[in-house]
Amino acid sequence: MDGMKSGKTRFWLYLVLFTAWIIWILFASRLSHKVYLQAGAPDTWVMLAIAVLVALLATWCSRKKVTRNKTRLLTFLGLVLFAEMTLWNVPEAWVRYSANEMVHSEVAFSIGHPGPPVSKSKHCEAGLRFYDEWLQRPIELCTRDAIVVPGAQKVQLEKRVSARGAVFTHYRFISANGIPQGWWPVSPPSR
Repeated sequence: MDGMKSGKTRFWLYLVLFTAWIIWILFASRLSHKVYLQAGAPDTWVMLAIAVLVALLATWCSRKKVTRNKTRLLTFLGLVLFAEMTLWNVPEAWVRYSANEMVHSEVAFSIGHPGPPVSKSKHCEAGLRFYDEWLQRPIELCTRDAIVVPGAQKVQLEKRVSARGAVFTHYRFISANGIPQGWWPVSPPSR
C-alpha cells in the first residue's frame, strides 16, 4: 500500500512539473516579440554551455542505470535538447523583469511592408524600422499605416533598459515641423 501511495505521489509531482514546464515554454516563447537583447551578447552560447553541462551531469549520474553507450548518447542528446528548450528564453525573461530604467531616444526610421512576422504565414500590417544605438542593432516594431504622420522623419522611443537588453514600451512620431504626436503603446504582434 505504501509503494502505491508513493507511486501516485510521484505521478502527480511529475504531472505538476510537466505542466509548469509547458506553461514556462508558452510564456517564454512570447518574450521574443517584446524583449530585445543587445547585439553580440553571448547569451546563446552561455545557455548552450549550461544545457550541455546539465546533460553531462545527469547522464553521468545515471551511469549505473544506463549501461549501453548508445542509450547513454541518446540520454545525453535528449537532455541537452530539453535543457536548451527550457533555458533558451531565460536571458529575455531576465531583461523583462530586471529592466527598470526608463530611457527616451529620438531616431530616424523607415516603414516597411509587411511588418515583422506574427506567425509562419502572417505579418503585421507595417513595420517601424530603426537602428537602436544602445542595443547596437536594427529593430522592427509592429505599427499601422494609419498612425504614421505624413512627412515624419523621426520617431521618439520610450524603453525600459537593463544591462543586457531593453523592452520598448511606447513610441510617437514627430511631424516634419518638429511637433511630437501622441504616444502609441508597443504591443506584441497579435495573432
